[in-house]
Amino acid sequence: MARLRKAAVCAICGKEPATTLDHIPPKGIFPAPRPNDLITVPACFRCNNRGSKLDEPFRVYLSLHVGTETPVSERLWKKHALRTLRHNRKMRNQLLGSMRLAELRTPGGIILGKRPVGRWNSKAHDETIQRMIHGLYFHHFGEVLGDKVLVRVQWLRAMNNRLLEVSEEWQSGSVGADAFIYRYGRAEDAPLHSVWLFQFYKRHWASGYTTPVEDSEDSTKHGPDPRA
Repeated sequence: MARLRKAAVCAICGKEPATTLDHIPPKGIFPAPRPNDLITVPACFRCNNRGSKLDEPFRVYLSLHVGTETPVSERLWKKHALRTLRHNRKMRNQLLGSMRLAELRTPGGIILGKRPVGRWNSKAHDETIQRMIHGLYFHHFGEVLGDKVLVRVQWLRAMNNRLLEVSEEWQSGSVGADAFIYRYGRAEDAPLHSVWLFQFYKRHWASGYTTPVEDSEDSTKHGPDPRA
């Protein structure tokens, strides 16, 4: 509970008093036995409760995406994601209703056949990634972003060499060895500008960045950048 004493407000919203601890990333994405290097940040009840409601769909869809090719990801599916689908009829019906057959190809273009795929839950994914950025920013820099920034999130189909080269000099961290690896950085002269790159189970990637709200308001007033 030492972290709670260091922060008077929630590390996620920056408004409400911090009364609990939130796991960043959600501890549910790690199958038992869970790693001993889980990250927690101070959070208010509202943010923690809202995040908890998104944790289950995020875990299920993440598990479906990363597959069962490693022992850890297989445990995630069998012990957690599959159990959730068996007990959560609404989520199961939503997933089954979005299923369709998709053709699988290797990066070289070789057709591997077809397999059923479901629609990605973008709300659970994007809001969870946003929460992680807020939490990890506090964890590493000791500062609360709150509503001072806008957070943009993007899920990536693959990790390309260009992105790896760009992020090579960024700082890095991990939870559960290679189950979750991330890179991050921020501008020294404008610390509210930060960039984030996440890898889950070597199969799912997401990125995000923060910009000060004032910058976004200025760009709206002056119109789009003609150089874009």
